Amino acid sequence: MELKRYKLSDVAKVEISSVDKKTKDGETQVRLCNFTDVYHNWAITSNIADTFMEASANSNEIEKFTIKKGQVAFTKDSETRDDIGIPTYIADDFDGVILGYHCALITPDETKLCGKYLNAFMHSAYIQRYFELNATGSGMRYTLSLDTLENMPLLLPLLEEQKHIGEIFSSLDKKISINRAINQNLATPDRSSEAAGVRRVA
Repeated sequence: MELKRYKLSDVAKVEISSVDKKTKDGETQVRLCNFTDVYHNWAITSNIADTFMEASANSNEIEKFTIKKGQVAFTKDSETRDDIGIPTYIADDFDGVILGYHCALITPDETKLCGKYLNAFMHSAYIQRYFELNATGSGMRYTLSLDTLENMPLLLPLLEEQKHIGEIFSSLDKKISINRAINQNLATPDRSSEAAGVRRVA
């Protein structure tokens, strides 16, 4: 498989969100996909839309940061270097959901770059090391500049191969998510059964 080297800005648009968690008069009600949503999910799907917090945004913010299928969001600022540059794939289109601050949004040129592949590539040790070395800040907060993001190195196969690789990683994540949900259910006591047991003993 032949890989070609690009900068992220060659094949995608990068925008840094500054949309805060406040609700302001005169702005439109929205839901926010926040740092923790991005950090804890391999993909953002419609089945978690109800968990997004309510806030407000102006028309420019809504136009720029409404999340759409095929995009990649990632954490841009954090107290530790390990928590920056963590990506997630936007797996569905959303109505009235925008990306919150401390995050950035990548919109791939779909003729050159597959979002699912980009998500998997950004999870690699290669890119995490790039972010770690290029993050700025002191011991209080670290951040990734727009210049650092746009110059992020990418190794890309042909688009069809990108899609195939992206699908493999997405399938693995779905299996992991299912297993995690099963394990959580097994670990949660059945309160009704416990109550029934207490009544029987009594």
